[in-house]
Amino acid sequence: MTDARRFPDLWSLCEGRTGDHPERVVLDFDGGLWTWAELVEAAEGLAGGLYAAGVSAGEVVCHMSPNHPEAVVTMLALLRLGAVECPVNAGLRGQQLAHVLNHSGARVLIVDGSLSDRVAAQMPSAAGLQVVVHRGEGQRPVGASVLNYAEIRESGDRPPPFRRPGPGDPMNIIYTSGTTGPAKGAVLPQAFPLEQARIKIEQWGLTDDDVMFSALPLYHVNARFSTLGTALVVDGRAALVSRFSASTFWDQVRAAGATEVGVVGAVSSILLRRKPGPADRDHNVRMMHGAAGIPMNRRSDFEERFGLRLVTGFAMTETGHFSTTSPDDPMRYRASGRPVPQYEVAVVDVDDHEVTAGTVGELVVRPRVPGVMMTGYYRQPEATEAAFRNSWFHTGDLATIEADGYIRWVDRAADAIRRRGEMISSTEVERAVCGLDAVAECAAVGVPSELGEEEVKLVVTAEPGRTIDPEALKLHCQATLPDFCRPRYLEILDELPKTATHKVNKHQLRHTEGPAVRDLAGSD
Repeated sequence: MTDARRFPDLWSLCEGRTGDHPERVVLDFDGGLWTWAELVEAAEGLAGGLYAAGVSAGEVVCHMSPNHPEAVVTMLALLRLGAVECPVNAGLRGQQLAHVLNHSGARVLIVDGSLSDRVAAQMPSAAGLQVVVHRGEGQRPVGASVLNYAEIRESGDRPPPFRRPGPGDPMNIIYTSGTTGPAKGAVLPQAFPLEQARIKIEQWGLTDDDVMFSALPLYHVNARFSTLGTALVVDGRAALVSRFSASTFWDQVRAAGATEVGVVGAVSSILLRRKPGPADRDHNVRMMHGAAGIPMNRRSDFEERFGLRLVTGFAMTETGHFSTTSPDDPMRYRASGRPVPQYEVAVVDVDDHEVTAGTVGELVVRPRVPGVMMTGYYRQPEATEAAFRNSWFHTGDLATIEADGYIRWVDRAADAIRRRGEMISSTEVERAVCGLDAVAECAAVGVPSELGEEEVKLVVTAEPGRTIDPEALKLHCQATLPDFCRPRYLEILDELPKTATHKVNKHQLRHTEGPAVRDLAGSD
């Protein structure tokens, strides 16, 4: 790993690794193994075909695909050309998809056939889209020149001589979820994957013997950089799978020989709820990131059951995946860790003055090294200026810095609930409610109140084979929550709506009408 710093950019690193040991396996995708030579040769071939089709350095190219080995090839091919890849969330459709295609200004889209019907439906509104590179089967869009992915990858065309990018040149535009409006495109520089990998390698003690596993989608930064990018930089192995499956998860981990696993909180919670078995510890995993979905009092149970170290950290697209983490600290999963050397982190009030230890405020971050964060929001200078005001990037997250230096995440500011003059953390309500044995998952959201401000709505699902008694849940809330936190509304669902990264989609829960919604007012 120590020689990684001799490479100024990710493509140069890939070429260097190929020259050093071309037959070393670097990618395991659903059990299919790719060596450095195979991966780089495939990327060179696709880059040549795309170049012949008119794709040039600096051009934004949208790429819409589920997890697939060719998605990795495409990522590297665009890197080889110096094009700016815009990975499109494979869950998008309709107006949200049209927004990304139009706002990105992309002339070229590379799309997997399983998703091309969604693209076809938006072609009339995607005025700038001129070329669609279609991979696999599926409906071919009308209204643009359509090229066959396999044919251009195998065309034999050669890309131009590689032009080494500057560390601040754009590499990716990744559109955020758009929870408070249309999605914004975070521009990530060429240095971003290298600096993010170095953080994880240094903090987690990773080496070229490590196998990093993820079942998360490659169009988000977690799998793309924390898993794949880190494996490339450390010269280890990335083990990726098509999709997450709770029933096969540990079998896939074992088959890959994984030593490190990246998940999101909901995944770890699902794994903990499954029936214990004799094979729970039959793996090589040392560390797993993704404790947030597990109640605090169950996190040590997770470590004991699965025989690994559970690690937390603060992560978002704009700042990278670990601006705070403390994997070796005994308190590693009781908060979000301490700031790593590459960042300065603070908690501030509404006027951007730092607050005292233990006081809730907004978490703000700024880089200590170049290239470790996004450079801004694409084609949105006002949003960029607002996010980076007073020299800090404002995360939109509420947190505290404790006296021992730990960052304790409280809630997304957009998800915090204001009721009767009190600010309520939705996560604190959720932790308390999940303490009831029958509850599998829950989400607390703010809904409009006839008195102004908001009321608390609780949405819950039951553990398999259990039912939730609303009266028992109400008594549990009375015993565990302050008066002002108690839910006004209750909805019991079979499952909570989730995003592609297994996070609860709270926007779909902010309603107070419907046969499954109970109004608990006056029933205390």
